[in-house]
Amino acid sequence: MAYFLGIDGGATKSHVVLSNGTGRLVGEGQNGPSNYHIVGVEQAASNLSAAISQALARSAVSPTDVKAACAGMAGLDGASDQKQMHQILTTALNASGLHCPWRSLNDSVVAWAGAFHGSPGALIAAGSGAVAFAVGENGRSARADGLGHWLGDAGSGYDIGRRGLRAALAALDERGPETRLTERFRVLAGGTQKEWIGWIAGLDASISYAHEQFRSFAPFVFEAAACGDAIARSILNEAGAELAGTVASVLRKVGLLTEPQVATAGSVLQQPSSLRQAFRAALEADLPGCQIVPARSDPACGAALLASKSDLVPQDALQVCG
Repeated sequence: MAYFLGIDGGATKSHVVLSNGTGRLVGEGQNGPSNYHIVGVEQAASNLSAAISQALARSAVSPTDVKAACAGMAGLDGASDQKQMHQILTTALNASGLHCPWRSLNDSVVAWAGAFHGSPGALIAAGSGAVAFAVGENGRSARADGLGHWLGDAGSGYDIGRRGLRAALAALDERGPETRLTERFRVLAGGTQKEWIGWIAGLDASISYAHEQFRSFAPFVFEAAACGDAIARSILNEAGAELAGTVASVLRKVGLLTEPQVATAGSVLQQPSSLRQAFRAALEADLPGCQIVPARSDPACGAALLASKSDLVPQDALQVCG
């Protein structure tokens, strides 16, 4: 029997699935992040290889029976990423004993495939990063944001954590209003200004360390908002509106304006919160009649689907093949 490998390689984790020709899941693996902008090429390949090997071991599928692979990779954003992505995928697959044809796409594409199984619609993914991807009735695709933590990823976990940390520091400096976030920051960075400054200076030592510190502060913003903290609620409301604007932009680009369907992925939009309420309200105000629908499957399964049915891959999407 033929089997197909699907990879969802993100900034927080790498998720791998194996499916048979009918789409039934037969194996699954998970390991650390594989966004090379965060962890580097070598570590990305190592984490990916470990997840692939785990999926193969759990399925008892021989590597020779895997006929094709598809990887949705955070960090595959332009021509400048193609060389590194080819190196990561080639290294990871070969280390796992796989020598099948493969293609790599941005992770938003496989998330869309998992959500809609090839049908028109838009996917907004908000986890560590944030990106929207849509495919219209004519097969044309469009993407918005996913521009990374320096200048993009508006409304992402990283962005929410960064805003929360800035609000806590502003309150501690008496430059901003009081917020429950200050207590969480003291636990994280210390109780004195000297300790805070030392903690902040330490962020410069490693991009991956700084990214993790910012991202991991986001749950405290959600927690504070749930307890009624006005600053935290404001941060989440702004993030929800940003995400709505991101997905609305791709719907317009592909011409899906009449009762378009939107699916969500990622930890930020999956939990009930004021952010999710703000997202829904802003999207409805921008595109009346827009429907938020459940994803049919997760991004890794979407990647496996594209591995088995290459005709579903949007032809205008950036891809690397091997």
